Amino acid sequence: MILAVVLPPTPAQVVIGILTAMVAALIATASVFMARRSRNWLFHFGTLGGLLVLAGVVGQRTPAGPAVGPWETGLTVPVLGLRIDPVAAAGIILTLLGLTLTLLVERVVAASDRPAPLVHRALEEDDLI
Repeated sequence: MILAVVLPPTPAQVVIGILTAMVAALIATASVFMARRSRNWLFHFGTLGGLLVLAGVVGQRTPAGPAVGPWETGLTVPVLGLRIDPVAAAGIILTLLGLTLTLLVERVVAASDRPAPLVHRALEEDDLI
């Protein structure tokens, strides 16, 4: 029987986890914005992928016993010394798939369906004098 000591994460791993969570939330937010603005449902692959990466990073735990569940298994990144759980790995794959599909199959929006550009008025028109 081999006993393994579970070590707490290093400060570098904590910083990488925080940055990954922030980038995943930014990807999900930008994908929702672009899907709503362009009316292209393919952007929602990026939204779902970003949310899965976020759930994978937030839900990652260290194993506390002999029982290993889906959150404790995963892939090891040898260069960085990090472990990616299956939920985050599926999110990364889904985000890349969504990006690829969006770039390859993006529809051309007709001129009548395009949102109107923002037109700024001159400051003199706002004066009450």
